[in-house]
Amino acid sequence: MPRPEVAQRPAGDVVRAPTRAEDAFAKIREDLGQVAPRDPKDRKLGPRRYRMDILRDICTAETFTTVMSWLASSTIPSINTKRNYADDLRFWHGFAQELGHERFYIGCITRGDVTTWRLSEEKRERADRSIARRLSALSSLTAFAAEESQTFVPNPVTRHNRPRIDQHDETTATPMLEVEEFGALFDWAACLRDVVVTSLVYVFAGRVSEWCQADVTDFHDGRKPVIDLTRKGNKGRQWDVPHMLAELLVLLIDGRTEGPLLLDSEGRRLDRHDVDRILTRLGKRAGVLTGRDLTPHVLRVSRLTHMWDDGTPLEDIQEFAGHDDPATTLSYIRRRGDQERRARHAAAGVDKFSAQLGRWLPPGA
Repeated sequence: MPRPEVAQRPAGDVVRAPTRAEDAFAKIREDLGQVAPRDPKDRKLGPRRYRMDILRDICTAETFTTVMSWLASSTIPSINTKRNYADDLRFWHGFAQELGHERFYIGCITRGDVTTWRLSEEKRERADRSIARRLSALSSLTAFAAEESQTFVPNPVTRHNRPRIDQHDETTATPMLEVEEFGALFDWAACLRDVVVTSLVYVFAGRVSEWCQADVTDFHDGRKPVIDLTRKGNKGRQWDVPHMLAELLVLLIDGRTEGPLLLDSEGRRLDRHDVDRILTRLGKRAGVLTGRDLTPHVLRVSRLTHMWDDGTPLEDIQEFAGHDDPATTLSYIRRRGDQERRARHAAAGVDKFSAQLGRWLPPGA
């Protein structure tokens, strides 16, 4: 979906209404949002740019048109997934440059290239889930291009070079915080924004994109404060906001009547990368998740698990999380019970010969 050319109008002309093509262009541009890319040389964050503009720069003209149609299609219903896929294409452009291609185009990466890349990532001990996520974007775009053009476009990603993801592998699963660990984050908050962002992501077990997309007009203060959020799959939900949290939101909004609900320190809409940085900073200072970054998804997993600990029925947790399948909800909370059961079984095994083991321990141990 290339940007439509709009002719300059002489002064005094009546301003016409935007065309449908212009509306469509503005919609996908807004959906993809902005990002602060890293400088490849010093790895510092550069100025924010619209993802659409970045994709135009890194793709050939023909591929850019296909990419825009792909990202605008109902194939990818979630705005957050659209943004993640756009960021993944920035990654694949970097790999294409390693192969000698100045710009990314559909077909510039072959199956052999993908196999080489996957093996090199495994050599560097990249997580299988991370590898699979990158491959998903490349595969989805290629399949879309083949269907749209009604021609054969060989997909570089096949079942033979996709890592097999063990859904029960807890070593790569998202970790969680205990209630006390979560509470410790607030001791290191540097400003009201830190407190509100951390609270919102945890309390509502929300995907961070929901809050970053919310505007001031979505929040309705009063005797019964509520906020309108758009969940995954464009499902609109209205949520009651606890009064204490609503009061903090009012302070943070500070009289604004329009624009984004959450702003960064420079008055721009907060994005998921900003939230990642806020939580990572608080997590490191609080000393939780040693060796790992604290992410919004950790807070989501933590909240759903704490609800399970409190005896909340599974169907209520599923509805609160916005999951279509209860199996997805179980994947968040099942580990809690599994770990406890394994601990009991291991302890019972040791109890059977504890007297023999005790002889090898120092007195008083």
